[in-house]
Amino acid sequence: MNSQTEAELIARPVLEFTSQELAQAMNRSFEEYFVPFNFDAASFERRFRSEHLDPAASRLWFRGDQLVGVVYLARRGWTCRVAGMGLVKEARSQGYGRTMLQTAIEEATMRGDREMMLEVFTENEPARRLYERLGFRNTRHLLSFRRMPAPISNMTALSELDPLTVARLVTTEGEPDLPWMFSAETLAAAAPPARAFHLAHSAYAVVRPEAERSLLLTLVVPRGLRRQGWATRMLQALEAEFPGVPLVASLVPEGSVREVLRAAGWEQQPLSLYEMVRPLG
Repeated sequence: MNSQTEAELIARPVLEFTSQELAQAMNRSFEEYFVPFNFDAASFERRFRSEHLDPAASRLWFRGDQLVGVVYLARRGWTCRVAGMGLVKEARSQGYGRTMLQTAIEEATMRGDREMMLEVFTENEPARRLYERLGFRNTRHLLSFRRMPAPISNMTALSELDPLTVARLVTTEGEPDLPWMFSAETLAAAAPPARAFHLAHSAYAVVRPEAERSLLLTLVVPRGLRRQGWATRMLQALEAEFPGVPLVASLVPEGSVREVLRAAGWEQQPLSLYEMVRPLG
């Protein structure tokens, strides 16, 4: 990109915009993407509040008064995460993304952040190459799984409990280093329509019902009760609790949960992501 084109770009902090404007900017910036978004103000706030979006560090980018794209940053401690970065259709393939992300890296370094992370679809080669050129490296491969509930009879009923209780349990009994979107810190903000369950206080799950699917946010079995079939029984109970629509688990890292899902007949989905990290400073 030449300096004249760069000079046309203006970045404005998210603080200056309403939730509705931010949701619309997100939708436009991910139009015809691998997974298009359709946020309204409420769903935008519900998602990004839990991910710890930093409205002072996040930016909407413009050329004149025309939206170019968004860079939404979430922050926890010394780590910041690109929670959403996209360009409107008419601004793609013009080098704007590099300027936007490079600016975010420089500003994060000046703030004292120690690392920046993001996720990218494995099939999104142009974005992945850009991230690599800017110093990001793959740290792990994250998969998605799907299960269409089958009719199940004589299933032990689940008991409902506060999602915050399960989030706290994840901090002590969950897998270490969970993906940002499903970490205990994110789960702590889960609220209805998300629902949490336990099965005889031996397996726990949080599920967010949506129009066309039910999203499994976490599945945890206390360490002393593992390898006794509790996780499988919990998955079967969830099938009975949420019939008629698929159950989906996304951003699943290597480990016991991935193994349990496969053993329970969940199908791996074709779209997967790389988690990428760039040291700062």
